[in-house]
Amino acid sequence: MEDVFDNSIDELRAASSLHEPIFPFSDFSSASKAAVAFLRAVTSFELCAVTRIEENELILLSVNDSPYGLKPGDTITLERGLCSGVVNGECPKFIADTGSRHGSGALERLGSIPDIGAHIGVPLILANHTVFGTICAINRDPMPDLTSLEITAIELTARMLSTVLSLELQSLDQRRRYERAKRESESDELTGLLNRRGWDRAVSEEDILCAQYGFSASVMVIDLDNLKIVNDTQGHKAGDGLLRKAAEIIEQTCRADDVVARTGGDEFAVLTKGISQEGLQAFARRIRIALMVAGVSASVGTSTRSSSKSLIDAWTEADEAMYVSKRSKPIL
Repeated sequence: MEDVFDNSIDELRAASSLHEPIFPFSDFSSASKAAVAFLRAVTSFELCAVTRIEENELILLSVNDSPYGLKPGDTITLERGLCSGVVNGECPKFIADTGSRHGSGALERLGSIPDIGAHIGVPLILANHTVFGTICAINRDPMPDLTSLEITAIELTARMLSTVLSLELQSLDQRRRYERAKRESESDELTGLLNRRGWDRAVSEEDILCAQYGFSASVMVIDLDNLKIVNDTQGHKAGDGLLRKAAEIIEQTCRADDVVARTGGDEFAVLTKGISQEGLQAFARRIRIALMVAGVSASVGTSTRSSSKSLIDAWTEADEAMYVSKRSKPIL
């Protein structure tokens, strides 16, 4: 572990060369590792870390540690740590000697944690003014007082790290909002399946992959035969129930990586990958039988993509095959 952080310190020093470009960090994790290496280089403390405070625990995110045996992902009970005192304003951020008069409050917080002679803890505060965690350092023996320049550099590092983190969390939140809005815009409200927009996207993306990598993919179109009759004789509430039942049966019969969508009023579609013609026909039979057992009559058509036929063309062909099947049935 120490060799890794010694290398990080060397890289940090090398990056400060006047002849080398200074590139931005790729994410908070890489910035944290550099901040830990910088703190170690500036203070010579044995343990330096970036932490996350979660309820009553201090979670180590980035850490260099030789004497304490800690590693990223390890947790410390917050009540036993000096970082909680820093966050709560009960301890100073910089304690060169925990046994001194200035560090006497720290001794009361150490409890059964041995061998902490000096401590640094600077909170990482997000843009919404909540405390995320700390950048901190521990040494077994007391250390010389830090200079005002060193303190300023450490606090500036903490502030810049908080800025990187805040921007990354804001970006993550925006991405989650976008994905949620995208899912909602591509979901059929009645059945929970993909709607036509979601289906079009899935077919387009899979067609590109098939062209690039030679994957095989097939399309199945399923049309409910008697939805109009149910709507006319029993009402649209019963018709909606029929659609939900059909959607559930189709989805349960499909494989986990199959794409299932409601593409029209009484029409569903399935995109399935890596299946032979015999397997595709057997798959279609399973869906027809499962629907029939549940009292749902349906017509099914299938088609497979080829080098001369796109998935969109296969969908059109499967739709035509479905209508051939529907026309072959007796009119009720």
